[in-house]
Amino acid sequence: MENTTETQFQNPSIKGLTRSVLVTGGAGYVGSHTCKLLSKNGYVPVTVDRHFRPDAQSFGPNYNLKLPQEIERLDEIIKRHDITSCIHFLGSTSVSESVSNPSLYYKNNLINTVALLDKLISLGVKSFVYSSSAAVYGNPGMKMCKETDICTPINSYGASKLMMERVLKDYNVAYGVSSVGLRYFNAAGADPECEVGELREKETHIIPLAIEACRQGRTFKLFGTKYPTEDGTCVRDYVHVMDLAEAHVKALNFTMNNNCAEVFNLGSGAPCSNKDLLDTIQRHTGKMSIAFEPNRAGDPAYLVADISKVKKDLDWEPTQSSIDNVVATALKWYNKVHKKEIQ
Repeated sequence: MENTTETQFQNPSIKGLTRSVLVTGGAGYVGSHTCKLLSKNGYVPVTVDRHFRPDAQSFGPNYNLKLPQEIERLDEIIKRHDITSCIHFLGSTSVSESVSNPSLYYKNNLINTVALLDKLISLGVKSFVYSSSAAVYGNPGMKMCKETDICTPINSYGASKLMMERVLKDYNVAYGVSSVGLRYFNAAGADPECEVGELREKETHIIPLAIEACRQGRTFKLFGTKYPTEDGTCVRDYVHVMDLAEAHVKALNFTMNNNCAEVFNLGSGAPCSNKDLLDTIQRHTGKMSIAFEPNRAGDPAYLVADISKVKKDLDWEPTQSSIDNVVATALKWYNKVHKKEIQ
């Protein structure tokens, strides 16, 4: 699908940069929510992705292409829309898959992203926001993660993200690329207005999987009950996708106004065990059958963000990330997509 109605979208300049932003993977989960907020903040998100749902909400021009196979098409797209910045969402994201297929993760998250960066630089695009991950921290123990911590990833997903952060530091020094890497903790929830939400061909996130299991009357498999945590299950930091989207807009502004190669944690700062999460989901959906499975390879026991740096430098604060709101908005989106209320 190619939306060529670019005359509907204006490109006011900001300090010599344009308001048109290339968004790779903008039809995906975090990408689509970010495109919505970009549009609300006066930007024109120009999305390139390989899959667009027929009913997907569009917030700017869309181009259906595969990267890196069709990377040369970016020449025309970037020139047509006078693009000077990029938010990059494309990549592989499953921790368990990265353990069994590391080649895919180093190709997609490292090699292909470097190829994209080189193409962008050749076209004069040097403002870059990048999806990193809390997986760079590895197994940090029972403490909150700070950006200054030593990173020792325990899977190729985290390793590929950390390597890309180093590439961006080198590209800042050598080529003047101004970048921000955003270390997501657990993205969750959905747009409260239900224009966009989480929808994948193969779901991997715990909240939609648990909602689906409840809806279909299936047993939900919970991996890991023997971690060194209070209730034995993994502890995570769930951050609402709309809060994440707002952070991307602020990060974009930051790259436009600073010569930088920064990284920031994006989380709520509130620990939530898998057991507590499932208890919350059941309060919203009713009881579900849960099967407790062995610990899963590549899963750290505790991943919670210290968000003091992003609060200070980007003036960002998560306002929608209470676990109740995360689950409620995810369920609202699920009910819309499947047109069936859970009783």
